[in-house]
Amino acid sequence: MARRCKRSVLSNLKALIGNKNTRLGQLACTLCDHYIMGNSIYVIILGLIGTVITAFDIIRIINCKLPVRSPSQTRNNETVPLDVERDLKLMTSILGIEHYTLIMLGAITEYPMLHTPWLLMQLCVIIVEVTVFCVKVFLDGLHIKRDEILLSVLTVHNWLQVFCLFHRQARQSR
Repeated sequence: MARRCKRSVLSNLKALIGNKNTRLGQLACTLCDHYIMGNSIYVIILGLIGTVITAFDIIRIINCKLPVRSPSQTRNNETVPLDVERDLKLMTSILGIEHYTLIMLGAITEYPMLHTPWLLMQLCVIIVEVTVFCVKVFLDGLHIKRDEILLSVLTVHNWLQVFCLFHRQARQSR
């Protein structure tokens, strides 16, 4: 039963993205047909760098070397206990190392479904960043820092690289 459900989800996802008649399919084909996008070497290096950085972050968290809290992280003297904060950071880092390892394995084995956890998580991050940006623009006006622009552009670029590799591998596996 679970195998049949997994296959139907995979086939529906492939049909939605792989069908050139849908708008999403046309956009994906136009964007991902560029020779730079969807490079498996880039995705493997991205996964390797992400895995190494996240592993060092896990080691730092386990050794209890948390950064000092800034005053902006506290609100009306209500703070999250340090052990809860440490545990949440450890859980997200473990998920991160899993996702980066999966995109590496997906690029190496050419199995496109291994990219989906990373793609979905990064899509959530991008949506939250866009929402926060829009709220800041409406409340405070347009105040952008250069390092934030670079980080946002790099995040979207990395997501597009992995998505285009996923799209290409999904088309080839049909």
